[in-house]
Amino acid sequence: MTHEKEIYLEKLRSDIEKNVHIPDSEWEHAVRYFSVKSFKKNAYLVRAGEKLEELFFLVKGLVRYYYLTETGKEYNKYFVMDNRFFGSFSSLFLRVPCGFYIQAMEDTEVLVISRESLEELYDRHICWERLGHINAVSFINHMERREKELLLDPLEIRYRRFLYEYPDLINRIPQYHIASYLGVTDVALSRLRSKKHLS
Repeated sequence: MTHEKEIYLEKLRSDIEKNVHIPDSEWEHAVRYFSVKSFKKNAYLVRAGEKLEELFFLVKGLVRYYYLTETGKEYNKYFVMDNRFFGSFSSLFLRVPCGFYIQAMEDTEVLVISRESLEELYDRHICWERLGHINAVSFINHMERREKELLLDPLEIRYRRFLYEYPDLINRIPQYHIASYLGVTDVALSRLRSKKHLS
């Protein structure tokens, strides 16, 4: 095992242990299933229409999920920063094509584990099943809140929540990506920031 992988696995275990205790014997069994992958800025981890075969854990970098219309317009769905599991759960476990793109917005390092390995771990010990449950519930909760925000909340509320949830992104990505995530034009977001003196 490389020194880099050891460091990344330490970060992974530290993050997991915030929610679920993993016995040493289980961890020693599981580490063999993880591998390190690197993606350059703008590279795709998954393209719409592809079937996802792996679950990712972001160690370093930044990725976005986005939809692309037939006319070429992009709609940002989600941003993922350090120490998060991510992927398309429906594609991974239902084995259907992913409906969106997952793209690196910076040079990005991830740990990956295959669907087959995950399912083996779920069957092996309840700690892994519990981890999968927690991650799925967290993601579903986030998506339901996003749906409610886009349908009911005014732009200012959506923007303030974005600043709260992604405090570092304001300086890491162009404003048009933020506007796309909020469901408005870049011009509308600029007006709001100027009028309300929002950073």
